This record gives sequence, structure tokens and C-alpha cells, in this order.
Amino acid sequence: TNARRYIYTAHKRQVLPGDYSRMNEDDLKKELLETYHRYYVEGFKTNNVKLIDHIVRYPITYIKNGVISSMDHYPVDPGQLKKDIDWDHSIDWKFDIPAINETTAHAVASAIRCRADGSIIEKVHGFYAFTKVEGKWKMCAVADITY
Repeated sequence: TNARRYIYTAHKRQVLPGDYSRMNEDDLKKELLETYHRYYVEGFKTNNVKLIDHIVRYPITYIKNGVISSMDHYPVDPGQLKKDIDWDHSIDWKFDIPAINETTAHAVASAIRCRADGSIIEKVHGFYAFTKVEGKWKMCAVADITY
């Protein structure tokens, strides 16, 4: 069915836009994972922030080292980060979507960053919040920790 979904704010009922003919959880995860790889992972691999911008809803909330910022641009420049820490590649990369519905998703990712010779630079763990905007997944918050 194509039932309407509603949100309630300040005692007003609003219709949420879009087709809510209930995708199942596996389909939603697949859709988000494909979007994440197409724009975010590929953007990091190719140092292309404009590609990353396709998956981000600005302003984005960024949490790093205890500071919470609202940013009008993506807070990490992959090319500059690679230069700054001599990062060549990552190993033991994991991505999980522990919670998802038709409008919101939470995801976590982790990896080990390495130099060209294979030596370890650091471990990284990130949390991402996504929302559906005009039928497309958009990252609205990110928090990352390196250790």
C-alpha cells in the first residue's frame, strides 16, 4: 500500500512527502549502503569532496574531540588528511547499519589506516546519522574518533 505517513509538531499534523509503500529493512540497508559506497567511499578514495557532497545534507553536525560544530562544508578533506598523516590505504574496514526505517538511519564504520609500507597509523571509528531528503539518503551528522 501507499499509506501516508504523518509527523506531529506543535499540535499540527503534517504529511511526510514521498512514497511510503514500506520497503523492508534489508532493502533499505542495501539502498543506503549503495549510496554510501557510490558517493562517500568513492569520494574518499578519489579525494573528491564534491562527490561526498552528494550524500550530505548541509549544514552537517560534526562531533570531534568533544566539540560539536554545525558545518556548511564537509569537515574532512580526504586529500589533505592523506597528506597530513601519510595515509595510503585502510584495512579491516567495517560498515554496519544497526538501525534504519523509511526516513532515518544510524550507521557505524571502522577501519585501520596504514602507510604505503603497511605500517599502522591509527584506528578510526565513525558514527553517521542519515535522513531521507526528497527520496535520497543524506548524511546529517557525523562523529569520528581516532585512536
